[in-house]
Amino acid sequence: MKIKSQEVDGVTVFEVSGEMYGGPENVRLTEMLDELIAAKKTDVVIDMRKVKWIASTGLGILVKGRTAFAEAGGTVRLCGLNERVLTLLQITKMNSLFDVHDTREAALAAAQA
Repeated sequence: MKIKSQEVDGVTVFEVSGEMYGGPENVRLTEMLDELIAAKKTDVVIDMRKVKWIASTGLGILVKGRTAFAEAGGTVRLCGLNERVLTLLQITKMNSLFDVHDTREAALAAAQA
């Protein structure tokens, strides 16, 4: 898994690509989310259009990040989920935890509202 980061109008956008399994890359995503909270940047969009698959470890990282952001008064928005990843979120009922958008632009617009 690879992570690119940029800021768009005060919202941090992570572009994640590859597969979200366990490993150092997944730990890095957790660290990056924790760093945002410490810096009081509590709006994040995770663009997942290049994510092929999420294992339970990856899903756990997203849930942990979402919980930490909610406790800090922020929001984690997911966008660009492929059918396979979206189905996993629906089956596990995790889709109700996240603010899910089809596109990065829609997620950013929601963050600006």
